Amino acid sequence: MLINSLTHLKEYRDKIYLFFKHRRDATMELVDALSSTESAKSIVELSLNPLYRRNYCSITRALSEFYHPQWSFKNKEVPLSIKPQKNEALTKILSSYCPQLEKRNYHVFGVDCTANPRLYAPTVSDRSFVHAPTVIFGNKPITIGHQYSIAAYFPEKKEDRNPPWIIPLSCERVESSHNGVNVGMEQIKKCIEYQSSFKEKLCVSVGDSAYSNPECLGFVQKNPNQVHISRARNNRNFYYPCKPPNELKKREKGRPKQYGDLHKLNKELTWREPDESFKFETKSKKGNPQIIEIECWNSLIMRGSQQEKGSDCVFRLMRVCVYKEDGTFLFKRPLWLIISGEKRMELSLLDIFTIYRQRFDLEHFFRFGKTRLLMYKSQTPDSTHEEVWWQLVMMSYMQLYLARNVAQNMPKPWERSLPIFKEPAIEKSPTQVQNDFFRIIQEIGTPAQPLKPRKKSKGRQKGQLQVRRQRYPIVSKKKKPPEKLLDTG
Repeated sequence: MLINSLTHLKEYRDKIYLFFKHRRDATMELVDALSSTESAKSIVELSLNPLYRRNYCSITRALSEFYHPQWSFKNKEVPLSIKPQKNEALTKILSSYCPQLEKRNYHVFGVDCTANPRLYAPTVSDRSFVHAPTVIFGNKPITIGHQYSIAAYFPEKKEDRNPPWIIPLSCERVESSHNGVNVGMEQIKKCIEYQSSFKEKLCVSVGDSAYSNPECLGFVQKNPNQVHISRARNNRNFYYPCKPPNELKKREKGRPKQYGDLHKLNKELTWREPDESFKFETKSKKGNPQIIEIECWNSLIMRGSQQEKGSDCVFRLMRVCVYKEDGTFLFKRPLWLIISGEKRMELSLLDIFTIYRQRFDLEHFFRFGKTRLLMYKSQTPDSTHEEVWWQLVMMSYMQLYLARNVAQNMPKPWERSLPIFKEPAIEKSPTQVQNDFFRIIQEIGTPAQPLKPRKKSKGRQKGQLQVRRQRYPIVSKKKKPPEKLLDTG
């Protein structure tokens, strides 16, 4: 396994090096410095890393020439097709390193949006009010900046105690005029199409409550090989489908009734008997016994919207309750899950519960990326450069994933007594791999060429004026007023 891990890591680094068409040496060393940093608090501090042998000025040049060389479009606009083609090529490289299935017979993908705050950047275009969670009760969970949609692949876990690794496949900035949910579902569709091995087996996508609207259900209906699992809020209303009208009876005028009895999630009197149920015992990571009770209704529908008809999208509804050993609730509310797609009945209740539990690994990726990989530390006034930095963060994280079986434990003196460092059988966590990545690079080497000294730059010419950067207003999405009915007299 160690030899295969080293082979995959070297092969991935060679592909990434060739993927950079311009400033490839500086960009490759920037990714290595990011993968091995432990104390950098800003992007420019990565130039102090021994793996980055260049000047700090080359960081800006590497970001600005990621999609195209700086001199090629001086007097012309950059073609819009360059960015999608480059992102598509990167997704194909990352998806080629998804591990083969061993136990399960389906692939699992996750999608979610996260914010990149840019509160004090008036020269950055397309800033808007985006969602950002807050720990202080009563504050509005919003910030000013950009929103990014991440689509990832969830590898199989051999044990529940294994670290929360994911494989990031696609990262796109959600423009203020677009919807992050629609962008994410489109990302999942493209990720499945780019890799032929994904088409051979069932593909399951997972999302939080934002991905449980009629548009998402309708999107999955168009992809026969996809099943979508999403969480539902505890105050939603669903309906049982109406039985088709009897032909012997006289048909009433108008459209046949589509929505039957109400199924209100926070009102148990409206529920029918579940079609399936399952109960089992397990233990938490701390060893506390738990009782999991699952109930499922196989045929429900929801109200639609102007874009999608809800009565055509039949889904399964699952209720999960977690109890303590004494029979009391462990959590305040139950977990409601919506399972949509043509092949939704191929998944068992235990499979659905296990798949959704793995969705939280995406939240760990966001936390690790923002605390250890400087994900939201880009201070550039150009939105395109900011998007490039998020792509480099994905490449850096992928390096750490491929090196997880090669890394060694390098605990700090105050960490030696922690259980995670006493159990060598468990996979290394992203932080553990990052602490040892400097040693790994020194052993396997880098494809980047050493620095070549150049002549001193001419610099700014005498009399050249600096153009003041344009200030952009904050985009505020206002609700459209209802259209007034025309008075026909």
